[in-house]
Amino acid sequence: MALVLTIDMGTTNIKVGVVNEAGEILQMRSVALETISDEIGAAEHDPEKIKNILLGLCQQVLTAEFRNEINFIISSTYHFGLMMLDGQRKPLTNISLLTDTRSQKTFSNFLSVYENDVVYKKTGCPFLSQYTLPRLFYFSKEKSELFRQAKFFHDSKSFLFEWLTGEWVTDMSTAASTQFFNTETYKWDERLLSRIHLNSEQFPKVLDGTKFMAPLTNELSQALGLKKNVQVILGVYDGAALVIGMGGLETNVGTINLGTTAMLRIPGKEMILDKNENKRIQSYVMQKTLFLNGGALNNAVLPLNWMQNNLFEANLQDDNFKKISEEPPLVCLPYLTGERDSKIGPYASGVFFGIRKNHSRIDFVRSVLEGVVYSMRYIYDALQENNMQIKDIRMGGGGINIKGWPQLFADMLAVPVKIPLGNEMALVGNAMIAFVKGEVFKDLEEAAQKMIKEIKHIYPDSKSVDIHYKRYQFFKKLRETIGPLFKEHSKL
Repeated sequence: MALVLTIDMGTTNIKVGVVNEAGEILQMRSVALETISDEIGAAEHDPEKIKNILLGLCQQVLTAEFRNEINFIISSTYHFGLMMLDGQRKPLTNISLLTDTRSQKTFSNFLSVYENDVVYKKTGCPFLSQYTLPRLFYFSKEKSELFRQAKFFHDSKSFLFEWLTGEWVTDMSTAASTQFFNTETYKWDERLLSRIHLNSEQFPKVLDGTKFMAPLTNELSQALGLKKNVQVILGVYDGAALVIGMGGLETNVGTINLGTTAMLRIPGKEMILDKNENKRIQSYVMQKTLFLNGGALNNAVLPLNWMQNNLFEANLQDDNFKKISEEPPLVCLPYLTGERDSKIGPYASGVFFGIRKNHSRIDFVRSVLEGVVYSMRYIYDALQENNMQIKDIRMGGGGINIKGWPQLFADMLAVPVKIPLGNEMALVGNAMIAFVKGEVFKDLEEAAQKMIKEIKHIYPDSKSVDIHYKRYQFFKKLRETIGPLFKEHSKL
């Protein structure tokens, strides 16, 4: 039986697994990634530590019984990664992450420079400070000497693929989140880059991650005990791998990934842009005929982890989280690291509204859970307003294990939620791409039919749907009312 070694490199954890053509993860190991923050707002990964961790994890899962059966290696990696390199393509910096907020400092200036360019139409990326383009702009203004030394640039995919194969390339789905990949030409946008005195030759070649592959280096092949003809498939970004792994490429099916961050994506043959001035929709190309339209949250499990680490511990499996009080609710805007919202996102921060002396730890945790769900409803509304209909939701990610959270999503979105019975579906999605490339299956649809097992169904509760919808209306009003104050507060 053919096997795939699959890697999922997220902002919080690296996971490595061996997956067979039945969709079974035969071996899996996971290690948390340390976030380096050596100055205010910085959030980075050490690339050398990533290599060492990955080598160790691969060696652990590649036991003697599997080594000779591996035909392909494939990876999914996170969006928004940025690493600056010198003229010999040696690292000048670590890899900065989505949660790096330093670009907020120069974002107003960035907007004034790019305001006359049709950036959203060209790239599918609204004006948010988290994208790679505003981060490059920050370095050009605030760390100009370092920026002058930088001759080439990695994202998380090109960094990992070059280590595995020696090839300097990235995939479309990863390039799509830079804010300078033109989805009309499927090339780096020279005009957008020229504003900060860069050009396309300084960035990796962009290819279809489901099709391009290159041989594993001899050095790594020997270190892992693999046969010499193992091929490395470029792969896609982690959110796209999850969509594939959960069968989310079906028409009118939305996929939610509920992890440190969260996303809601719907597949389509063309880019969908939000007609609303708030530009709530991001549209990321995966292949030339396939876009993942939707939105994402910087803050999902992240504010829960912050609460557990800095305020108090709470049992996230407590049944009391599911109870709905008759009292006015404690409302949370869980935006600890800003949000992906062009109106308030770059300046947003966390808010608890309506605190009373009777509120307990359970109330605070519940308000965070609801705040994430209500924020996702904000994205869901944008999709519906732009003629994208959702008949059901596929949900994955570590957050689905928090008791009652998937039910809360079903109640708030008023659609059924389906959860594949199995963990780490991004690893399975990666393997699906590999098995299609290896002609085990003719396409991703057949791979989904063969590799996705049973699915758990969660249906909306009509009474809860009404209650949460009323609360959501208040949440939305609070968010939009307080929005202008976020920017003012950020200047204090």
